[in-house]
Amino acid sequence: MGTLPKRTNLPLYYQIEQVLRERIMDGTFKEGRMIPPESQLEKEFQVSRITVRRAVENLVQLGLLRKQQGIGTTVTKSYIDDDINSLEGFTEKMERQGHRVSSTLLEAHYVVPSEPISVCLGLPAGTKVLLISRVRNVDGAPLALFNTYIPPNLGITDKEDFSGSLFEVYERHGIVPTYSDRTIRAINVCKRTAELLQINVNDAALQLNYEVFDGDGRPIEYDEGIYRGDWYQYKMRIYRTMRRV
Repeated sequence: MGTLPKRTNLPLYYQIEQVLRERIMDGTFKEGRMIPPESQLEKEFQVSRITVRRAVENLVQLGLLRKQQGIGTTVTKSYIDDDINSLEGFTEKMERQGHRVSSTLLEAHYVVPSEPISVCLGLPAGTKVLLISRVRNVDGAPLALFNTYIPPNLGITDKEDFSGSLFEVYERHGIVPTYSDRTIRAINVCKRTAELLQINVNDAALQLNYEVFDGDGRPIEYDEGIYRGDWYQYKMRIYRTMRRV
């Protein structure tokens, strides 16, 4: 502790922000406990108070720290876990973990999707689908960007209320999501995604592409989700398959 990585092309406040973020995520700074005062961080990193303050304020804006008058700055969040072995809507999953969930609707309109998405939805090329683009917020901070493609045969239109759970919209239409196929890969976010998720350009993120089906195997949704890599992680239990001798 005490020296910054040699990232001469990055601002000092951002380098400090990344170091503090890593300490939050690896448990060095524990949830609910205070981080060192700004005067101590100033000495540790050998930078000005203004530089330290900007790094801390950025983490406050991201929801990882909270400033309390007369007390200090405390850690408020650790990673959000997603159990890959169960199919739940984003809202019910987050609320089950005790988080507050909201949505920022960016757009809901009809588009002709790319050929791979049409194939996933079992539609002829050129068929228009409903695109719902939303930022999903957890405890007041943006966690994920979703682009959801819904086929026209479900009866769901752009007049629906998409501020809450999409699974609740399905329920109103008698649609029961039953299983999902998913792929996960690491990406670096572009400028627009960085702005929407309030992170930095080229920050690491998890991109999830998944198809959702009903009990008859009918595709009901194709999703492209981008989750902040500093706040979200997948966990799973895997069993060893014993080989037959």
